[in-house]
Amino acid sequence: MLDGFDTVALGVSIPSMSKAWGVEPAHFTPALALTSAGVAIGYMAVGRLVAKLGTRNVIFSAVALFTIGSLLTAWSGSIVELTILRFLTGLGLGAVLPAAVSHATATNPLRLRQSIAVVVMTGISFGALIAGLAGGVVISALGWGWVFILGAIASGVLLPFLWIGLSGRHESITPANHSEAKHHAAVSRLFDKPVRSKTLLLWSFSFLIFAVYYVFSSWLPTLLTSYGFGPGMAPLGSAALGVGSIVGAGVLLLGSRRRRMTSVLACTSAAAVVFLVISAFLGPDKALLLIVFGGVGLGLQAGMIGQAAVAVTLYPQATVTAGVGWAASLGRLGSVVGPIFGGMLIGLGADTGTIVFSVCIPVLVALALVLILGRITAGRNATPETSQLDNEHLAAPPGR
Repeated sequence: MLDGFDTVALGVSIPSMSKAWGVEPAHFTPALALTSAGVAIGYMAVGRLVAKLGTRNVIFSAVALFTIGSLLTAWSGSIVELTILRFLTGLGLGAVLPAAVSHATATNPLRLRQSIAVVVMTGISFGALIAGLAGGVVISALGWGWVFILGAIASGVLLPFLWIGLSGRHESITPANHSEAKHHAAVSRLFDKPVRSKTLLLWSFSFLIFAVYYVFSSWLPTLLTSYGFGPGMAPLGSAALGVGSIVGAGVLLLGSRRRRMTSVLACTSAAAVVFLVISAFLGPDKALLLIVFGGVGLGLQAGMIGQAAVAVTLYPQATVTAGVGWAASLGRLGSVVGPIFGGMLIGLGADTGTIVFSVCIPVLVALALVLILGRITAGRNATPETSQLDNEHLAAPPGR
């Protein structure tokens, strides 16, 4: 939840910060992009960090880092300061999610891991919803800095509970198995023959879906001002994305009980395209706009959550943290490109309809990729036993 809150916090604050600092919204593009870059680096490093330090230490340290970064963000006074602080905050954010998903799925049977991963990652959607609903009220009453201060207070309060709650028998790494853990955490394990093509397809899907989502999560409050939303109302766009995201998580949970996760993701990606096209033709009806952008959030955030759920069943448990982390890191690289692309179009004066149509293409490509991934997975892992054999092959030490 804190991850989702912090991710949206800057987007909902930009209209007010732009006015207070006397700069154009497009000038905040580096801060948005470097936040995602920091998160991507955190995702890529987390597998090795967990292998060396253990799950609890990594999660605790990462939350402490983004607590400090969020708090200091409230007192930034320039684009440069803001960008540096958001990059450091992003490093902390990136190290949490893959470790949390891996920790939550470690002691559960394979058949439940996708559902558990979806539930854990739904916290991001709730956090985005809270930031969208509360952001406008907080900014209007106290100023934009308090959005970040309240997020820092919440994560600071969480720290002692994390330290206590993540201790004990569920701690995944001990000094005796550090060497083996590092071996399984290596990115090369994601390119072993049984999963090589799946890894590439999953990474590409993640990159495209994240890129498009972050165009909207970063710039939607700014775009909505062109529809007559004031600075206090514009954050409702982020809230609409958050509501749609929660509904999307529910769709994943229910759909995955009857269909393969890749099939469900194909449906949600198609839904995202439909809602994007509808939004391009809407007039200034505020309520209808928010409903449609909620549908966009449903389709895109379902893809962002679902890619982690796919990753937890593609790889053996010892490699799950690295698998989830690297798939998400490719997504976060997309989230670096997304805000830059959106900022460029806004800087060129493109209207909302043009921006919306331009992002339909990558979503369509992502739809095709997840359909291919589904066919490959169904062909090679037609039964749970086959999937387990692949996992045993991956888990085997070199030379077996």
